[in-house]
Amino acid sequence: MSKKILLVSADWDNVKKYVEPICKGVAAELGVELEVRNEDYGFLVEHGEKDDFGGVEIPQVFVVDGEKVKHVFTRIPLTVEGKPDIKSATEMLKKALADA
Repeated sequence: MSKKILLVSADWDNVKKYVEPICKGVAAELGVELEVRNEDYGFLVEHGEKDDFGGVEIPQVFVVDGEKVKHVFTRIPLTVEGKPDIKSATEMLKKALADA
């Protein structure tokens, strides 16, 4: 089985407008599948990053390689100015795919 990017997001998620294009761009550039799941809380509880109370946030990005699931990031990294850091998020995702 080949590697794929898995994005768990929601229709109401404002950050999706940044994260989904990053995932689509990296998937197209590297020739990997992109799977987008809408509000898959079961997957997030099992594989995602949790807060101190066991809750999960959306969006979260993963790299899946067969049975292995690697969490890449929750939400999107921010610049020092507090703006979405598209470049860092893209680099994080590419590195996670290379390391998977």
